[in-house]
Amino acid sequence: MTLKRTFCAILSIGLASCSAIWPDYAIHLKRAEELSRQEKYDEAIAEYREHMKLRLSLEKRPDWENPYLYLLMIGDIQLARQQIDAALATFELAEKNHVDNNLISDRYRAVASWYEKHDQLNLAIDTLKRYRDRDPLLFDSMLDRLAKELVHRENLQASNAQQTKRAVSRTGDRPQKPLVEHSPSNH
Repeated sequence: MTLKRTFCAILSIGLASCSAIWPDYAIHLKRAEELSRQEKYDEAIAEYREHMKLRLSLEKRPDWENPYLYLLMIGDIQLARQQIDAALATFELAEKNHVDNNLISDRYRAVASWYEKHDQLNLAIDTLKRYRDRDPLLFDSMLDRLAKELVHRENLQASNAQQTKRAVSRTGDRPQKPLVEHSPSNH
């Protein structure tokens, strides 16, 4: 046999064995990841769900495997698409299905971070309080930082209101713009 034929024979055997290595469930996972990269999120979510369904249907699945882990990927997509309630519900479903607690608490903190980034500090604080028992040390640290920022903003607003009131009492007119500009602090 020539070298070319030997290579082709080995390649054929290798390709044939790939179908055994990459059964349907792995194809769904690969497809989901590719669709996510292409920002085809609804299709990616459907593929993640199909992957989970097939993995859950396997009789000889390893004991350590938890197909519900892919709910985290689905929730991450939902969070990125600003579907906050859906993301939280998906993370809660993953938690009910015994996905690792550290991964779950990271996702709840990601939701709080999303609220913070979108200047919704009260919602961020509410989220952290709601899920605090998942990781009190990390959640309390973030709660403390957000509470300080909220107090800082409230103090700025109060100061601005007082300065506006004094300016009005001196001039009898309302100033056109605030005397103290809001600037988020980095604590």
